[in-house]
Amino acid sequence: MPLFGPPNVDKLKAKGDVPGLIKALRYEKDSGVRHDAARALGKMDDPRAVEPFIAALGDQNGLVRWAAAEALGNLGDARAVEPLIVALKDTNANVREAAAEALGKIGDARAVDPLVAALNDEELAVRKAAMAILGRIGGARAVEPLRVALAHQEEEVRQAAVWAAGQSGTPRQ
Repeated sequence: MPLFGPPNVDKLKAKGDVPGLIKALRYEKDSGVRHDAARALGKMDDPRAVEPFIAALGDQNGLVRWAAAEALGNLGDARAVEPLIVALKDTNANVREAAAEALGKIGDARAVDPLVAALNDEELAVRKAAMAILGRIGGARAVEPLRVALAHQEEEVRQAAVWAAGQSGTPRQ
């Protein structure tokens, strides 16, 4: 029987122990601990967590990657833009959606072209998230992709495009 068990994320969170939660985020033996640590740490709005969250985008567990992407968006740190752009191609659709939403919260122009590419994602939720964000941050580069989406065969895509176009001031044709 091991002398030490897994980190107690609830206690670390209650104490506001950011370094302890960062260590728990790296706890290799249990993805549940890593996920819980990511969720707890993501609510603390501490810039020391940016690099550990970026590292967690490469975690083997999709829930950990999803929580890391979501937290990076909440932190709003521009250091996360490039890793989140990479996460737009994750195998897990929830991670791709969270990465798109995080990029939208950060609002960096480097995300526009990758978000335009995400309009072709196989998952509707990812496409809708990308459209919504392009409507806010895409500017002139988003006009043509949103115009094309307005003519899409899926009604939900067209509705999302109308909303996004309204956010950007793009004419609805």
